[in-house]
Amino acid sequence: MDIKLTSQGKEAHSSMHEKGYNAIDPLMDLLVKANKAFRETDKNNPDLGNLTFNTTVFNGGEQINMIPGEATAQINVRTIPEFNNSLVEKKLTELVKAENAQGAKIKMDIYMSEPSIKTDGKSEFVKLAQKIGAKYAEKPIPTVAIKPVTDASNLIADKGPSYPFAMFGPGNDTPHQVNEYVDEKMYLNFVKIYTELFVAYLNK
Repeated sequence: MDIKLTSQGKEAHSSMHEKGYNAIDPLMDLLVKANKAFRETDKNNPDLGNLTFNTTVFNGGEQINMIPGEATAQINVRTIPEFNNSLVEKKLTELVKAENAQGAKIKMDIYMSEPSIKTDGKSEFVKLAQKIGAKYAEKPIPTVAIKPVTDASNLIADKGPSYPFAMFGPGNDTPHQVNEYVDEKMYLNFVKIYTELFVAYLNK
């Protein structure tokens, strides 16, 4: 889920703050409460672990001596079946309403909401990918759950747990870091893996 919160205030000179309304304050208060609500929960998934809730972009104010008239926060949530998108929306709506009841003017915009998707990992396609991949990795290829979002949320929705889906490609632990990279040998190996995989699968 990708969510934007917009807090409206009233601009004023910082020496006359009583004439304005600081848009940052209620938004910060809301985010602190949201962190507690979503991070301190006993809801857990055996494959994915806990839901993750992170404010990843925050903007507010224009200059040091002015009470900010607007502040925004963008939030990224990785849901789990036990704490799904509907429950996240419901809880955030409650928190926004509570903050607004105290004088804030915060609006919530959920601009992306994709559900968790689960397959059983036992399809012939997955088994074949593991068999071919193991030759190049020189070790068994396990099936695991991942938290990153993929097109699977749309492509395999309502197709059942046995649908032949696999997220399988080159990578490592550097996504979205300044040194993000893919090993050249691994990349070239996957060109060969895909060729073998699709030829073998489509000839079955």
